[in-house]
Amino acid sequence: MQIVDGVYLHVIQTEKFKTNHLTCRFSADVSKVNKARRALVAQMLATATADYPNPRLLRQKLAELYGAGLSTKVTTKGLVHLVDLDLSAVGSEFALGGEDTVNELMALLRSILFNPLRTVEQYQTSVFDMEKANLINYLEADKEDIFYYSDLELDRLYFTHDSLKQSSYSTPEQVAKENSYTAFQEFQRMLREDRIDIFLVGKIDEYKILQGLHQLPFSPRQVSLNYQYQQNLTNITREKLETKQANQSVLDLAYHVPSVYGGEDYASLLVANGLLGLFPHSLLFTELREKAGLAYTISSHLDPFQSVLKIQAGIDRDQRQRVMQLVTKQLHALKSGRFTSDLVKKTKKMLVNSATLSEDYAKSLIELAYNRSVFGEKAKTLSEFQQEVQAVSKQDIVRLANKIKLQAVYFMEGEQ
Repeated sequence: MQIVDGVYLHVIQTEKFKTNHLTCRFSADVSKVNKARRALVAQMLATATADYPNPRLLRQKLAELYGAGLSTKVTTKGLVHLVDLDLSAVGSEFALGGEDTVNELMALLRSILFNPLRTVEQYQTSVFDMEKANLINYLEADKEDIFYYSDLELDRLYFTHDSLKQSSYSTPEQVAKENSYTAFQEFQRMLREDRIDIFLVGKIDEYKILQGLHQLPFSPRQVSLNYQYQQNLTNITREKLETKQANQSVLDLAYHVPSVYGGEDYASLLVANGLLGLFPHSLLFTELREKAGLAYTISSHLDPFQSVLKIQAGIDRDQRQRVMQLVTKQLHALKSGRFTSDLVKKTKKMLVNSATLSEDYAKSLIELAYNRSVFGEKAKTLSEFQQEVQAVSKQDIVRLANKIKLQAVYFMEGEQ
């Protein structure tokens, strides 16, 4: 439902949750945004407003709403940079004082968006500087997570698009360059120019919410976004080896895949990834970890919005070549059809079960509603998804697997 051009309301009516959930999502072209500034905006959105001018007062307000939740998250979908503001509160029927908690969440959203903690045209400096320091500390700490660090290095190696070579939160160095003025101006630009989607999940009085949203000063905007990114396939495999102080080594591989979210081969790609390394029964886990004992952890991850399949393994430094050989062997098994029908059935069952279980989470319902909004019929309902997965044949898997091509290899060699 459109509030004004580029601003949308999505109401998901359900009685399965005891809480009501609200998400306000800002979406913008990843190549045209300043990630560091948007990450700082996300920090400030969850910290204070002019009505609640310090974190303690904002937490007190949330506590009064029976322990309401407030958080933010920054992600990337294809070539779109997303900033999510998430609010949740107990349903009105469970409020001891009879409060309309959905109305309270909407009032808090209005305070966060349109009454921010500012001085003239910048964020209030003392609170902002504290949140800036916190964000830098978070990003510096992430570097110490060898798996997170290795994944970022793989992205730098694999992607040719500059905007995808770094974290959605930018880098500590870039964040350090920003200040309360540049971040606040970015927030104002987001309010004016980003696509904005507001999601409400629970027992919702849609008419009442719509009336309230029409009173908010949203301005029309025209936004063109690309949620699908597919890099050109090359004959060159980019490689990088790096040594770090760590107890174990990490091997990361990036493969170009031919299909995109909702595409013709999408279901086949999901099943192939499930067979390869998504589940505990998959080839990589059983062959490399359980049988060969070569990996402390190993899995594959598919990003259908950026058409990349990644494999990550925690291993001993002297096992890199052996692990590479066995990973290649398992992928070749997919390409040549050397897998059982029982393994396919189990994988399909796990995929369907995972999709079914995801509907027990409000955020998953919100993500599905967003995908339906931007992808239309390509975003399948649960029953459609189940039908497409069950229809995947062994020939489909083999045909799809033969189009998966290795493009980048990153090895972080741990040394003590």
